[in-house]
Amino acid sequence: MDGKLLSEALATVKIQLVQMKRSLDADQLMDALKSASSMLAELRTSSLSPKQYYELYMAVFDALRHLSAYLYDAHISGKHHLADLYELVQYAGNIVPRLYLMITVGTVYMSIPDAPVKEIMKDMMEMTRGVQHPTRGLFLRHYLSGMTRDHLPIGLAPGPSGNLHDSLGFVLTNFIEMNKLWVRLQHQGLSRDREKREMERKELRILVGTNLVRLSQLDGVDLDMYQGMILPAVLEQVVNCKDTIAQEYLMEVVIQVFTDDFHLRTLGPFLSATAQLHPKVNIKQIVIALIDRLAAYAAREAENESPEETRRQEELAARRLAAKIKAQKEVRWQTMQREEARAKSQQNSKFSNPDWAPTEEQSAFKDVNGHSSFPTPPKPEDEPQDLSSSSVTSPQPPEAGPSNPNQPVRKFRGIPENVPLFEVFWHQVVELIRARPDLSIQDVTALLVSLTNLALSCYPDRLEYVDQVLGFAKMKVQEHADSPDLHHPASIQNLLALLLAPINSYLTVLTLLALPNFQELLLVQPFLSRRAIGHSVVASILKNETHIADPVDCKGVLDMCHVLVRDQRDAGVGMPTQMGHRQLMGSRGQQTYDPEEMAEEQGWLARMVHLLHNDDLDVHAKLLQEARKAFSEGGDRIRWTYPPLAICALKLAQRYHYRQHYKADWDTKITALFKWIHQVLSVLYNRVESSEICLRLYLQALQAADAAGLEELAYEFAVQAFTIYEESISESRAQLQAIVLIIGTLQASRVFGPDNYDTLITKAALHGAKLLKKSHQATAVALASHLWWQTEKVGPETEDPAGPENKELLRDGKRVLECLQKSLRIATSSIDELTSVQLYCDALDQYIYYFERHNEAVSTKHLNSLVELITSNLDAIQGADGVLIPNPSTINSGLFEGVHTPESVLKHFRNQLKYVHARKEIILNGDGEGLAKFEEIDISAASKLI
Repeated sequence: MDGKLLSEALATVKIQLVQMKRSLDADQLMDALKSASSMLAELRTSSLSPKQYYELYMAVFDALRHLSAYLYDAHISGKHHLADLYELVQYAGNIVPRLYLMITVGTVYMSIPDAPVKEIMKDMMEMTRGVQHPTRGLFLRHYLSGMTRDHLPIGLAPGPSGNLHDSLGFVLTNFIEMNKLWVRLQHQGLSRDREKREMERKELRILVGTNLVRLSQLDGVDLDMYQGMILPAVLEQVVNCKDTIAQEYLMEVVIQVFTDDFHLRTLGPFLSATAQLHPKVNIKQIVIALIDRLAAYAAREAENESPEETRRQEELAARRLAAKIKAQKEVRWQTMQREEARAKSQQNSKFSNPDWAPTEEQSAFKDVNGHSSFPTPPKPEDEPQDLSSSSVTSPQPPEAGPSNPNQPVRKFRGIPENVPLFEVFWHQVVELIRARPDLSIQDVTALLVSLTNLALSCYPDRLEYVDQVLGFAKMKVQEHADSPDLHHPASIQNLLALLLAPINSYLTVLTLLALPNFQELLLVQPFLSRRAIGHSVVASILKNETHIADPVDCKGVLDMCHVLVRDQRDAGVGMPTQMGHRQLMGSRGQQTYDPEEMAEEQGWLARMVHLLHNDDLDVHAKLLQEARKAFSEGGDRIRWTYPPLAICALKLAQRYHYRQHYKADWDTKITALFKWIHQVLSVLYNRVESSEICLRLYLQALQAADAAGLEELAYEFAVQAFTIYEESISESRAQLQAIVLIIGTLQASRVFGPDNYDTLITKAALHGAKLLKKSHQATAVALASHLWWQTEKVGPETEDPAGPENKELLRDGKRVLECLQKSLRIATSSIDELTSVQLYCDALDQYIYYFERHNEAVSTKHLNSLVELITSNLDAIQGADGVLIPNPSTINSGLFEGVHTPESVLKHFRNQLKYVHARKEIILNGDGEGLAKFEEIDISAASKLI
C-alpha cells in the first residue's frame, strides 16, 4: 500500500514540475508558485515510512532548485523583488507548502548583498516551529539547514546582515529542535512496532547529525567559541533528551566532526557530560572512540615533527624512564632484603640459607665457615620514592599549567605540554565509573585498556600512569571477585589486553618490574591469561635479546613467568574441552601436560637462562642461584631448565678460571661453584629420567674441572658419569655412544694423577669390552687405545709450568697395541664376514694413526698383516664376477647404524690404500720427513683395489 502511495506522489511531483517549468519559462511566476505549492502538498502525507518519505523529499528538493535559480535571476534583472515574494508566499493555504516556499525564497534572498540576513534567519526559524510532526518537521528543518548552508554570515561585525554568532545560534537552535523531533518519533504508532520505529529512527539520524557538521564547517569558529557556546549547548541538549539512540549517535558525531585540538582543550566537560548519559548508553564505546582519536592524532603529529626534535624528545623520555626504573629497583631491592631477613629469622640456624632446600637442594655457594662465597650486589643509588604512591582511589582534577600566549607551546608526540591529557581522562573516567555503578566490569576493563594505550602512546616515560591504571584494574577485580561477569570472556580478554599492552610497548620487559601493580594484577588472572602473559614476557626477552644483569630483575622476571616455571592449581580451569585431557590429574595427584607444549615452553625458558649475564662474576653466580631457586619448584620441568643452568655455570667457571690471578679467593669460589653444579646435576638425574643428558653434562663438568686443575672434583664428575652409565643406560647403541664420550673426555683430561687416571681409563676399557654386540666391543676397545696415548691439546698455553696442560703425556705403546690386537680378535669372532671386514678396516685406521705418530709398538709387520687379511676377506666374499655380495643379515658395526654396505666397506679400504700410497709418493718426492717408515708398508697384494 505504501509503495502505491509513493508512486502516486512521485507522479504528481513530476506533473507539477513540468507545469512549473513551463510557467517559469513564460515568466508566469504566480502559476509557477501554484504548481510548486501543489507539488509540496505531497509532503503533507503521514502514510509513508521515513525511507519512502525521504525518496519523495529528494524528488521535491530537486524540483525546487529550478525555482530557486529563477527567483535569483528575476531579482537581479528587476522583474521581481525577493522581499515582496517573501511576503507573498506566506499566503499559501497549507503550512507545509507555505514553509517550504518561504525557505526557498528566504535563502535566495539571503544570498543578495545587503539583505537583512539576520531578520530572515530569525523569521524562518520561528515559522518552522509550526510543523511539529516528527517526520515532516525533520525534513522541513533539514531543508532549512541545507538551503542556508552557503549563505550563513561569518563576520564578527554587528548589523542587519548578521555575524558568526547569529549563524551559530541559528544552527544550534535548528539542531536542538530537530533532535527533539527525532526523539519524539519513537512515540509514534503502536507499542508493538517499537523495534521497527527504532530502525526508522536510525535511518533518519543523519538529518540531525548534519547540523553538527554545519557547525564544524563554519569559518571563523575558534576554541573560545567552541568552549563557550557550541559544546555547552550541544552537550546540554544531548544530556537532556534522555534518549539512548540519540545520545550514543550525537556523542560519536561530536567526536568525529570537530577538530582534535578542540577535543584536547575540552576533555573535561565532554567526559563529565558522558557520565550523565542514559544508563543504557554504551559509554565505553564513546570514551574509547575519543581516546583512540586523540591517540591517532598524537601519532600523526609525532610523524610530522622533525627527526632532530623527535630524537631529542625520545632521548629525554628514555632518560626519565631509566631514572624511574632505577627508583623502582631500589624499592624492590629493599623489599627483597626485608623478605630474606624475615625468612632467615624464622629458620633454624642449621638451615640458615633460604635459597636452597635441605639435602639435595642445599647451597654449595658457601665456604668452609658457612659464609656466602659471593658478596651481595651493591644497592642502587638513592632515587625518588615509590612510583606506586599515586592514589587511584581519590583522583584529583588536573590543572593546566600557566602558559604564555606569546610563546609557542612545546609538544611531545603531538600533545601540548600544557594539556594534561592523561590526567583529564583519568580523572573523568574514574569519576564516570563511580557515578555509574551500573557499568559492567566488561565496560570498565575496556575503558582501562584504552587509557593504558593512550598513556603508552603519548607518555611512554610516565610509568606512574600505566601503574595507576593497573592498580585501579586490580581494585575493580577485587570488588568483582564474586561476580560472574569477571569471568565473562570479554572481561578476561580485556584484562589480558591490559597486561599485554606494556609488554608490547616497552623495549624491555624489565620496565614492567617498575610497575608494582603489574605483578599483583597478574596473580589474580585465570590460568590461560597468566600463561599468555608468561609466553609474551619470554618471547619479548628472546626477541629483543634482553640481558638480565641483576638478581632482583631475575627474580621479578621469573615471578612474571611463574605459570611456566611451576605447576598451577587452576591449570585445568577454563581450558578448552578438546584440551581437557592434557590437564588430567595423575595417579599421584600431579598435573599432566601435553609433552610437546611443555617442551616448547620450557625450551623458551632454557633459552632465556643464557641471557642471564653480569660482568661481575659474583653477581652472575647470584643470578644463577635465583634461577635455580625458581626452577627447583618446577617438578618435571627441570628436565629442560636445569641443563642450561649447568651449562651457564660451566661458562661461569671458565670465566673464573681466566681471572684466577686477579681473585684472592679464587679457589674457594670456583670450588663452591663446581659443587653447586654437582648438586644441580644430581637433582636432575635423581628427579627425572635424563640419564643421557646428565652423563654428557657430567663429562662437560669434568672438562671444566680439568681446565681449572681441580682433580678431586674432576674425579667425582667422572665417577658420576660411570655411575649413570652403569645404572641407567641399558640400550646397546646408547651404551656404545656413552662409552665413546667417556673415552674421549678422559683422553683429553690432564689433571689426574697416575693412580686416578689409571683407575678411570681401566674402568672405561673394561666397560667397552663388555658391550653386548661384538661389533660394539671391537669399536670401543679400539677407541680405548687412545687412553694410553695422550696428545698435545690445541688451545692457549698456560703461564703455569706446573699446570695440567704442561704435564708429561702418557704414551704406553704396548697397552695401545694390546687394545688394537684385542679389537682384531673380537672382530674375527664375528659370524658375519662383512662386519668382520668393516671392523678390520676400522682397526686399520687406528694402526695407521699410531704408526704415523711413531708408536714403536705398532710396526710395519702389523700393518702388512692387516692389509693382507682385509684383502683376502674381500676376495672371499666376492662373487664369481668379482662383485661383492651383500648379506641381508649383516650386523652393522661401529658408531653409525645403516651405513655399512659392501660398497661402502670396499670404498673405505680403497681410501686407506690411497692414503698409504700418497704417503709413499711424498717420500719419493723427497718431502717425506718423518714418513720414511711408510716405505716399508706392502700394499702390492691389494693394488688391484686402488
